[in-house]
Amino acid sequence: MPTDNISSTDPESAVARFRAVGSVATSAEALLLPNWGDDDWKQLFRFTSTRKVSAGEALIRRGEPGRTLFFVLHGELDVIAHSGDGLSLGRVAVVGAGSVLGEQAFFDAGPRSAGAWAVDDCEVAAMTPDQYAAFEESSPARGRDLLFALGRILAIRLRRTTAKVIG
Repeated sequence: MPTDNISSTDPESAVARFRAVGSVATSAEALLLPNWGDDDWKQLFRFTSTRKVSAGEALIRRGEPGRTLFFVLHGELDVIAHSGDGLSLGRVAVVGAGSVLGEQAFFDAGPRSAGAWAVDDCEVAAMTPDQYAAFEESSPARGRDLLFALGRILAIRLRRTTAKVIG
């Protein structure tokens, strides 16, 4: 399982890595907050903890509880889901730096709908609902911006899944 990075990454470093690669992430996977500057991102990452995930390890396991939201700072993760027969697995997406994982369970408190496995060594910034609440309290406008950006990602991922089912 992922481990907390004892020497937690400072917010400036997290911002630099997230924004540098986030600008080249696919539009569906990137957490887009175009009006945010470095200070906005630093404020967000002050309310997270940094974790490292070694290649081949699971960050998220399907069916497990957990509401933590993950901001991918470095590396790529395969998102794997069970097919309709419940037995076979299939890759839903490859998610890289500049994107988020775990947003569905973050919002609905249900079990994880898919698993996420590190393709290579990864680093993520983890935000629990309590950390989000503290972030939102410190800056309500930023909190609202983040929720709408996460909603956008959820909508795009749902549309992509719907297109696969219909197509």
